[in-house]
Amino acid sequence: MTVEHFVGRHDTVTRLGAVLSGRERAKGKLAIQSIEGSGGIGKTSLLDHVLATSDLSDRNYLTLRINGNDDPSAGNLVRAVAGMVNSAEAEAIRHRPPGYYFPSVGSVTKAIDTIRYEAIAEFQKQQPNNEDGRLALARYLDIALELGKRLNDFSPITKQYVNSREIEKERPLLEKVVPILTSLRDEGQKLPERFGLFSKTKSLRNSIKENACRPLADALVSDLSAILSGYRKDDRSKSTHKKVSGIDGLLLILDDYETLQHTIGEFLVGHLLPALKEANFESVVVVLCRDQLEATHPAWDQHLKPNLLKRIELNPLPRSEMDLLVESFGVQQQDEKERAWGDTQGYPLFVQLWIEETESGGRTALMLKRFYERTTRWMSDQEKQWLQRTLFLDEVNKRSLRGMLSNESEAEEVFRWFEREGSVRDTRGPSFRVREFIRSRLIDYLRTSDPDLCEEMERRSCSTSRSDDSSNDSDDH
Repeated sequence: MTVEHFVGRHDTVTRLGAVLSGRERAKGKLAIQSIEGSGGIGKTSLLDHVLATSDLSDRNYLTLRINGNDDPSAGNLVRAVAGMVNSAEAEAIRHRPPGYYFPSVGSVTKAIDTIRYEAIAEFQKQQPNNEDGRLALARYLDIALELGKRLNDFSPITKQYVNSREIEKERPLLEKVVPILTSLRDEGQKLPERFGLFSKTKSLRNSIKENACRPLADALVSDLSAILSGYRKDDRSKSTHKKVSGIDGLLLILDDYETLQHTIGEFLVGHLLPALKEANFESVVVVLCRDQLEATHPAWDQHLKPNLLKRIELNPLPRSEMDLLVESFGVQQQDEKERAWGDTQGYPLFVQLWIEETESGGRTALMLKRFYERTTRWMSDQEKQWLQRTLFLDEVNKRSLRGMLSNESEAEEVFRWFEREGSVRDTRGPSFRVREFIRSRLIDYLRTSDPDLCEEMERRSCSTSRSDDSSNDSDDH
């Protein structure tokens, strides 16, 4: 939803404005504000509206922003941090490329990429025709880097990522090869290097192989310190720049955190945020998430609680504000407002989709495709498959899912996901089901794009319904 169509939410606008302007603070120099609510509820719109309408000139922010859904760099730790750095925005640094102000981050990310390349190249020499193994190793290295684990210690990684298909398929080979790859071993230092008399390249490479999150976070805080308050005493030997005049604080925005957390979660809560607590400049971190932030990692509660401001929780818009929203799109007829309210149930994203559908003359194939993509943009491929199954169920519960999936453990997993996925679930009905506005359009999309799948799902849902009826008849007798 664009800023010009933003309506209502006066209390939350005031609260978030107070945080960004510095009127509401946490303990110390780090303040963390979460904006929570289901997909499509308007979290990003709220933040963009407050940023656009607030006078933050006296805050002198350097803004870094990353969106887990829209930014393709978010799928890899190194690229995510590089994307964060490349997003750096402040009037005072517009005359130079972001890389100029983040030399330490550039050095660490380059070293990580080099180690990764060397390991894959070494593996290819040993296994020249094993493309599956190469892909599995690449995936393993990404996971180890994200978790801050020693790169040549294979077993602990696989325990946490048993569902990584590439790794699981090649597990026996990786268990054998990874611990003995020369490129992943610690590199011995000559005596002068141990006293810091020469290049620190080996020391950096060893620290990356031990725990990449630590040197990467330290590099980012080092560069931020140089920009915002002047270089730290520990960074005297580094080639850096003077403090940038007119920038004094950090505003870090993490949008769609559920997608980002797998990539940068450990780096963020285990290393970057603790370092920002001790930094010599003020930081405001805004996290947009669908779930409660504390539920995503224990460190939020254990180590960052003093820095957490009271969460901002968004609910669907009330009817009065929904009327204002559809009016902002030029809809004035009362019956159309009634239809919009019944269809969208207070979710701003679906108002925009509803308007687009109306203006295009109905449910064209292109509109249905766009509706599907916008509705499922938060979901993984697995979750999209689960959604397709639930579309055809009048009631989504463990019994109906068992009938649809013929797999008890998967039915349990799908039901746990559906309970949490408020962006598609009907929040008003007496039973769990997909919201009708979404359900009818996504079924129409499947009929257009994959009629065989649609017919199969309809057959399964009919079979499930008959089983439920038989069970109820038996109960009656």
